[in-house]
Amino acid sequence: MKGKFYYAAAALVQVWFAVSCGTVEIEGPEDVPGTGQGNGDGQITPLPEGRDLYVTGVEYPEGYDWHADENYGYVACEIFLMKGDERIVELSADERNMVASDADMHRCVDGHLYTDYSTETETVIKMDGEELFRYPEREMICGFMVVDGDVHTLGMPRDGADGWTWRRNGKIMMFKTSGYIMNGLAEDNGTLWFSYIDPIVTGDGVKERYYLVSDGKVTPVGTAADVEKVDDILLYDGIIYYTARIQGLNGHVVYIDDRAVSVPAGSARETLDCRLHYDGGQSIYVSGIKRFAADGSMDMPSLWKDFKLDFNYQASSTVMHGHYVDGDDIYCVYTDTQYDELRIYKSGLVDSEHDALKYSFLSHAGGCATDGHFSLALHPAIPGVNPALLIDGEVKEYGFNGYFTSVSYW
Repeated sequence: MKGKFYYAAAALVQVWFAVSCGTVEIEGPEDVPGTGQGNGDGQITPLPEGRDLYVTGVEYPEGYDWHADENYGYVACEIFLMKGDERIVELSADERNMVASDADMHRCVDGHLYTDYSTETETVIKMDGEELFRYPEREMICGFMVVDGDVHTLGMPRDGADGWTWRRNGKIMMFKTSGYIMNGLAEDNGTLWFSYIDPIVTGDGVKERYYLVSDGKVTPVGTAADVEKVDDILLYDGIIYYTARIQGLNGHVVYIDDRAVSVPAGSARETLDCRLHYDGGQSIYVSGIKRFAADGSMDMPSLWKDFKLDFNYQASSTVMHGHYVDGDDIYCVYTDTQYDELRIYKSGLVDSEHDALKYSFLSHAGGCATDGHFSLALHPAIPGVNPALLIDGEVKEYGFNGYFTSVSYW
């Protein structure tokens, strides 16, 4: 049943670490909820009835070099939304139309194309080209969700100042004049949530505080004195997950409610930037960096499954782009600079490889995994290369001058 935990049948294993502020009890992975084995049948299941692949993109006039984009903001171009291979929305991106060509200023939600645009004094939100609302302040949208017809936005000042604002249909729900967003808007069983970081100046310097906002309720996260840093926060089925660096430990610790389990660093000096990947399957994934040298010259991207090392990537030639979890599977997208290949690994095995001299990775919105399906926008790396989509291992090129900006299933 979705959202419920499964327990591996094993005896309790406890490891005790002495740290400067006391003793932290770390449970073994066998005792952590959500760490069983998946079905492993490797079969691609059909999409649920009524769901389709939607793709957004930007098209420029034939012959225009959008890689250089010397006429940004003035060149005639369009943003579009495709359902399958059919374009269902096309909008002129210009100041008069109050539509921008920037990839992070449009997105597909429930089969509609939503855009945001900053004038000199306002932020304008549109759906399929029709204005929904506008509000004072120039905001960079870092969270966007539509719930029961209401548009929720999470914005930060476009001028780079601190603070953030959560709005519903343009009306302020909550705001803060300090800090910045950690994780944008997400939904958990009908509950809207996000997380933020608030740096506090103390006599010892700057100390970060971490918070989860769930339907307007603010919950401090990682408040123990021995927590040095929180890297990621996740709310799933009402349970708070977070990754933290603890004083005296070289590896991260993942907290699941009030339980803690370690992410083994092995022979590395420390682990860094550990992120959670979990959507209700029987496995929990953590991605991060294993640092072997103090100067960072031997940083190794790594993946842990159920708190055991699953895969190490080549330290010197791996540029990690993104992770996409789908139940018990995870897709890892990275570039191998030694062989000039853009690679997709599925649960530790090569799923597909592509010429990195032709294709690159634009942003996390360019990939999507769901119900056994995975799609990725292949971004043209040089002029003359057609934009392409990777859909369940098959590449399809499209003959227009531009690129795709997001893929999603609705």
